[in-house]
Amino acid sequence: MSDKSAPVALEQINRWSIEAPDLIPNPSVAGVLLDGSLVILDRSLNTINHFDSEGNHLETRGGRGRGPGEYQNMIAIDIHPDGRVAVADLNSARVSISSLFSEEETTFPYETGWNPQVHLTGSGLVILNHPFSMMTTDPGDILMRIYDSETRETEEFYQMELEMENPPFEQISCTFCDFQFTDELAFYTAPRDTSYRVFRVDPDTGEELLFTRRGLPPVPYSQEEKEQLREGRERAMQVTGMEPGEYEPPEFKRRFFDFFPDGEGRLWVVRHTEAGEALKIDLFSPEAEYLGSLDAPENMRSIRYAGNGRLFVQFNNDNPDRWEGGVYRVVKL
Repeated sequence: MSDKSAPVALEQINRWSIEAPDLIPNPSVAGVLLDGSLVILDRSLNTINHFDSEGNHLETRGGRGRGPGEYQNMIAIDIHPDGRVAVADLNSARVSISSLFSEEETTFPYETGWNPQVHLTGSGLVILNHPFSMMTTDPGDILMRIYDSETRETEEFYQMELEMENPPFEQISCTFCDFQFTDELAFYTAPRDTSYRVFRVDPDTGEELLFTRRGLPPVPYSQEEKEQLREGRERAMQVTGMEPGEYEPPEFKRRFFDFFPDGEGRLWVVRHTEAGEALKIDLFSPEAEYLGSLDAPENMRSIRYAGNGRLFVQFNNDNPDRWEGGVYRVVKL
């Protein structure tokens, strides 16, 4: 199956190249706000760093500690374009929601678990995991809860039951899979395998909608990429003090590099390509119709919807002290 041209193009409207190792020695999560400013969280310093549209440093919040506005271990993070930042702190067992445009901050207790995620939506903060202490369900199950900042109450709205060992093909997700949420709390997820399957689930009805392209062959790893996998595994084993053991890299790549919905209900699916080729982005309508494809920005590390028809892109670079990112406008053709 061949690609057809997407009905949109990406136009770069801003780019940052920030070299500030004292502020962000280990930048982990970043986001762009509706006013064009930039937020970068650093997990090693437990800080939230705010920069303007030109890369000038505006403010740093947080730091290591257990007091108000401080963090011990940022285990899950989300940045909303409206300026809200949510942080789940593992060691302090709490979640905080703050705004970069005010001094307001909300904190509440947090019971962590496998694959912790937080997602800021128009309905509130979604908290996603399987709590370690909960022994009444299968450990592969995912609990989804919503925190309402006005009522300060947390309510479970969905439980996804998953098989951890030998999951059936029809299983739509996994214990450590990624999720993306809409303001209405519908969510997108996909199994981590070579198939082309992204699902949107309505938590009220349990109805599933499949986004797929049939006929696309699996993407093989090159010999160089396999060697990189072997070296990465060996380094990881050395760090943990474990014996590397026998390891044979997989023949094929996972199908998806990333996926996310935009403000018009469309789904953007970034799929892996063969070594040396640009990543491809497939665009789908809200009804799961394939609309077309386009090349991802060169040297892209991650991509997300940033509100107002914009996409926020982080780039790879060879300088560990430099962070690079940019904003693209989605242009209709």
